[in-house]
Amino acid sequence: MAKHRIFRIPFILALITAMTLLVAVACGSSDEPEDTGTTSGVATVVPTAMPAAKPTGKLTIALTDLGNETPSVWQEFAFGKAYMRFMFDALTGTNDAGDVDKANGAAKDWSMSADAMTWTFNLRDNINFHNGDNLTAEDVKFSVKLMTSADSVASYKGKVAASITDPETQIIVVSPYELQINAFKPSGFLNWDLSDIQGVEGLIQPKNYTETVGNDEFAKSPVGSGPYKWVGQRKGDYMELEALDEHWRVGVPQYKTVLFRIIPEESTRIAALKAGEVDVISVSRERAPDLKKDGLNIYSKNAASVLGLYFHESWRDDSVWKDIRVRKAFNLAINREELCEFIFAGECTPAAVYPWPDIAPGVLDLPAYPYDPEQAKSLLAEAGYDGTEIAIRSYPRADTPEGPRFIEAVAASLEAVGIKVKIIPTEYASYRKERLAHTLDNGMGYLAAPNRPLAGFQGVIRVLNHSEGTFTSTNDPEIDRLIEDWEDAILPADVVERSERLYQNMYDGYRSLTCCNMNISYATGTNIKAWDLGNRVWDDGFTNLYEN
Repeated sequence: MAKHRIFRIPFILALITAMTLLVAVACGSSDEPEDTGTTSGVATVVPTAMPAAKPTGKLTIALTDLGNETPSVWQEFAFGKAYMRFMFDALTGTNDAGDVDKANGAAKDWSMSADAMTWTFNLRDNINFHNGDNLTAEDVKFSVKLMTSADSVASYKGKVAASITDPETQIIVVSPYELQINAFKPSGFLNWDLSDIQGVEGLIQPKNYTETVGNDEFAKSPVGSGPYKWVGQRKGDYMELEALDEHWRVGVPQYKTVLFRIIPEESTRIAALKAGEVDVISVSRERAPDLKKDGLNIYSKNAASVLGLYFHESWRDDSVWKDIRVRKAFNLAINREELCEFIFAGECTPAAVYPWPDIAPGVLDLPAYPYDPEQAKSLLAEAGYDGTEIAIRSYPRADTPEGPRFIEAVAASLEAVGIKVKIIPTEYASYRKERLAHTLDNGMGYLAAPNRPLAGFQGVIRVLNHSEGTFTSTNDPEIDRLIEDWEDAILPADVVERSERLYQNMYDGYRSLTCCNMNISYATGTNIKAWDLGNRVWDDGFTNLYEN
């Protein structure tokens, strides 16, 4: 029997915590005359109420990219959440530990029926959008309809759409602050799917304002209900946000202005940080130690993600990866230990199955594939590999600044066993469009998939491996059956057991080119004294920076 890791099933958790308000008590009475002096001749100062704290100053965060840079719940990718959580509230709140939390979302409470088919959400009545409109159940229903629409690019909409096939009839607005969702199938993790733990799927935008100005105008002048409101942007360059004086979820934000800058080149980001032009940057693992010696702060998210490359469109007849022997050969051709040591400065370990990090819940104790180039050559010959060129897209990302060098190392290993490789430099956004269009025949690209709660793995696996998944690389009825069977599980033991079945199947089938479990690092100026990067997916605790 495989030995299970100890973990907590992320189901319905967290009690509502009371929010405390600071009450300023003024001393003295307005009815008494001001005392201008004493017998000693020393003036007496009458105490007055201290003015309420307000956000001040500016925080600048420099990253390689900012998702789609389109601030709308249905037009932004999961990794655009870094800024989206500043602007929007989620239906179901979450905390930094990676659990759902009734203290942090628009829903103050929720409940699920015994068969996991019906969910009821009760909303707070004191949340307003930045234009003054009150947030209601109608806004939630409207946002879910947008997010699950055919034109939506929300990364994990497929998981929600599998449960809510017709939002118009399945989402019932019981009252302004209560809604009921009648799922199409058992949906034990629907509260997670409509949170901000994974992507932007649970974020809420205003119905009336969106319908009044239209979708295009909303994307230019978005309105949310989060601690920060929209100021403006220049796509590919920067995005500027401004704090509310106070917000129900966080109190008084620390910074009045937050500026996200897009700086793809690491050397340029480092220079900007040292010059004091920015406060936070994403940094490669090999540069982090030197920056720390220079007096800068380094904050890391340990075992934050697993790095792997996709075998795109592997089901097609002309795909080299349709043959399992070729998929196995690719995996045996890679020296994961060397990648960790020479590309990622030892800040990683070899991984077994993408997209599960080894510390993820429901993971079996399977070893990473060995490095065996001679067997890789034999398998390629046995499969009749004819020298078809493999085109690998290469790009930097905020969580993997070493991306281009990583791709060069992988390409060299593949060429060493006789595989013809072409590296195509590009931007991640362009590569993502190719994935969405499924035009990457015999093409590869990489992603560092974040670690996440077990509920989140259901969403990402549907996206990446179900035949109906938006970015699927596989089209296998058995994988579809295992995914659907897993999603239908309600009891915790069944959830784990079915997760392990799928994990084993993907391991045995060499479904991706799995590489390594990685830590993620950021460098900051000395003005950032503390930073909890948290355990949310695609958001490394950026909102915690204004709460310090």
